Amino acid sequence: MINSRYQWHFPEVNNQKAIKTLSETFGITELIAKILVNRGYDTVEAANAFLRPELSGLHDPFLLHDMDKAIERLMQAIDSGQKIIVYGDYDVDGMTSTAIMTWALELMGANVDYFVPSRFSDGYGPNLANYQKLAAEGMQLLVTVDNGVSGKDEIAWLMAQGIDVIVTDHHELPEELPVATAIVHPRHPEGSYPFGGLSGAGVAFKVVSALLEEPADEVLDLAALGTVADVMSLTDENRIIVKQGLESLKLDPRPGVAALLAAAGTQLSDIDSSTIGFTIAPRLNALGRLENATTGVQLLLMDELEEAKPLADHVNALNQERQQLVTKITTAAQEQATQLSEDPVLVVAGENWHEGVLGIVASKLVEQTGKPTIVLNVNGDEMKGSGRSVAAFDLFTALDGHRDIMTTFGGHASAAGMTVPTNNLTALRAALHDEAAQQQLATAQKADMQIATTVTAADFTKENFDNLQVLAPFGEDNPEPLFMLDLRGVNQVKTMSEGKHLRFIAQTDTDQLPVVAFGWGNQASALAGHFSSLQIVGTMSQNSYRGNISYQLMLRDMSAKGAAILDWRASHLTKQTFSKPVTYVFFKEKHLQQLAAYVDPAAQPLMWQDALQMSNIQTMVLVDLPDSLDQLQTLLQTSTPGRLAPMFYVQSPVYLQKVPSKQVFSNVYKFVLSFKDINLQTQFDAMVKHLKISNMTLKLILKVFLEAKFVTIDNSVLNAVPNPTPMKLTQTQTFQRFMAQRDLEQQLIYSTTAELETLLMKLSKQES
Repeated sequence: MINSRYQWHFPEVNNQKAIKTLSETFGITELIAKILVNRGYDTVEAANAFLRPELSGLHDPFLLHDMDKAIERLMQAIDSGQKIIVYGDYDVDGMTSTAIMTWALELMGANVDYFVPSRFSDGYGPNLANYQKLAAEGMQLLVTVDNGVSGKDEIAWLMAQGIDVIVTDHHELPEELPVATAIVHPRHPEGSYPFGGLSGAGVAFKVVSALLEEPADEVLDLAALGTVADVMSLTDENRIIVKQGLESLKLDPRPGVAALLAAAGTQLSDIDSSTIGFTIAPRLNALGRLENATTGVQLLLMDELEEAKPLADHVNALNQERQQLVTKITTAAQEQATQLSEDPVLVVAGENWHEGVLGIVASKLVEQTGKPTIVLNVNGDEMKGSGRSVAAFDLFTALDGHRDIMTTFGGHASAAGMTVPTNNLTALRAALHDEAAQQQLATAQKADMQIATTVTAADFTKENFDNLQVLAPFGEDNPEPLFMLDLRGVNQVKTMSEGKHLRFIAQTDTDQLPVVAFGWGNQASALAGHFSSLQIVGTMSQNSYRGNISYQLMLRDMSAKGAAILDWRASHLTKQTFSKPVTYVFFKEKHLQQLAAYVDPAAQPLMWQDALQMSNIQTMVLVDLPDSLDQLQTLLQTSTPGRLAPMFYVQSPVYLQKVPSKQVFSNVYKFVLSFKDINLQTQFDAMVKHLKISNMTLKLILKVFLEAKFVTIDNSVLNAVPNPTPMKLTQTQTFQRFMAQRDLEQQLIYSTTAELETLLMKLSKQES
């Protein structure tokens, strides 16, 4: 069995009239029209705004709270040559916001410089020490970008010194806002801006558009970078910004971005929103995580490609270092997570874990385990780190009531950062264990996954893929449509990147389909088996290799019912047979006693009765043959493993014996009747040779005769019973057991893999 990671939902769209209207109006397939209606774009007007995101659809920037005050003060500073400092942040949204604002002010002739704080020495947001230093260096106007609304006290100090502050931000608003010259925020409580989902770069874009008195299309690419990297909703204005910004990136990328893409080996023609999320943003973020994000702003503002190349190469190398750090720390963290497998919330800690990547590591563990995770670096008496959560667990609420065991703490429902005394590690784990129970994490439903429709492999065509692109750019609140496929099976299962990822061929009723599954490497052995049912969910992807274009599914989730059946049947056993860390189940006590010493220490040898008491067996190997199908059925219905690997070893299979005919029975009896006192210890082989039958057949016949009282055997001496009571020898228990054993072996050992899979799935099926 493979459990899905998400709760699947198939929207019910009954508005066929709207679907047909949109299909005819915009020349799109009904599938695309159905997705549009699903997402709320059920009128021609709404669909038109979504499908054709033009700059004319942007809102008036002066609708933003305090925009008029901000522009007035900026113009005053520009005209009088006052020293302006743009104060940013160390993530991609902060870097792009800083670059946008600095570019525009330089264009206007301002005396402007920028400052990007350090993640390690300064922390996020307003910092009084930095403000005081900048003031001492002659700053006359501070413009915050992607931060500021939380700086009430710090900004009050600046204002008291006669230094004006313009706050441009998009983060959650505190109960008490700072008193500043202007606060430009799309969700300001005194404002009425039509769209509250702008990124920090989006707010900066609106400010410079107001400053230039027209949409600042020269920096749409930067606004798009910040919007996607900060995982903002790709609806309303953000869709316009990202759509138009991606076009700018494709047509005429700024030198810094072009150099970064070249260093990453990305073609301009391949650029889409995922290029930002998986290529550009991670590289820029590596600066903030490992060095100083100021370098990122420098790169984004460079005018010459040749000048940008060395810096882009450095950023790319830094990202590779970041990846290596993440891999190393994740491996160590996974080992701890395995030891803490009973904990509902994972808290792992280690020395010399680079603090700049702990959030990434936490996210990876959440993805792999499905559990909220906190990853901490131990530095003497103090631990510092980051946490990531799942939809069913509010991490901020869970930690908020335990500030007494933390030095510092901040965050929100899905992510948090904290500093904790090292001695409080056990207390933190205990507190989160209690909070998980309080929030009923164990019984919480999985996160929802919206699936557009069910398709087959035959639907993965150029026409359908091209049609889907009218819905792009994809991202938050406008995800790539997900499709479900019912599979008959999979083949050519291969792992990639040292077992982290998978590639396989999915077989539907109509055709085959290549599937790429990032992060699903641990299911490779399971997929090698056969399930009673198997469904996969993913997005439609185009793959270009040496000029050949094909289509594949990028896996997002899968679900399989019944144990994965792996055909490990063997005619002989070796030490290598028992080298895997799995559960080996025996039906014969003598086999367990003989073979237990060869079983890998990480594995578990059990008698079948003991396996009935166990749950969550990952891989169950059936070493020898059961006494009957009923016995096997009891095991399979009581203990439901994730993977079932039958070996069904038998030392001397009876299926290979011929069933003795009536004539053979007669020949043996006549022979025994002709001789007296046959010594089976010394004359058995001679009997076999004379009768021209196998020794196994002769042993069977003699056992049948003994039960039927046709012969006697006393101290290995065989004699016939003259004139025995007539009976049908095939009805003796001995013969019936032989035939039953023969039938059992035929079904379990000498059947085809498909026949065995069918039988085992039937035996495993619970009665409804």
